[in-house]
Amino acid sequence: MMQTEYLLKELSKENIENLLGVEIDCSLRDLISNPELLKKIGLEFAIVYNYDSVLSDRIENLKIDCDSIIEGRFFNEVAEIRVFLDGENLNGNIFVENEKCEKKIEMEFLLYPRNGEKEKTGYAEKLKVKKYISYDEDGQAFISYVKPCKLIFKE
Repeated sequence: MMQTEYLLKELSKENIENLLGVEIDCSLRDLISNPELLKKIGLEFAIVYNYDSVLSDRIENLKIDCDSIIEGRFFNEVAEIRVFLDGENLNGNIFVENEKCEKKIEMEFLLYPRNGEKEKTGYAEKLKVKKYISYDEDGQAFISYVKPCKLIFKE
């Protein structure tokens, strides 16, 4: 069955260029540790799981340490680059929503304040996600992908 709601491809320079329209000439480690490159691709927000912390913020506010990352999700409303530790190497995938995507559920979740964030303003208070619906060969609906879309900040 062909997937029509979104494209999900292995993370590579070629797929970044084909799906996101931006040519990059660096390694995956260099890409995810460079906020300017991630912004150039059009990504706005990030959730990064490290061995010792979880970061969630606008991309330009983060300093990514590739030596401590377990998983990172860099995203906007319609696209995502997800990286994860695979043994000693970083691997990942690229997700892009099709323009006419209709089979999805949008939700917002409250985020638990970390590291004294509750007393500060400007922290990520909510996370908007999209759940994409696909159908199996029997016509049964299922959630085939869950993508973060937007961090909503407390002012």
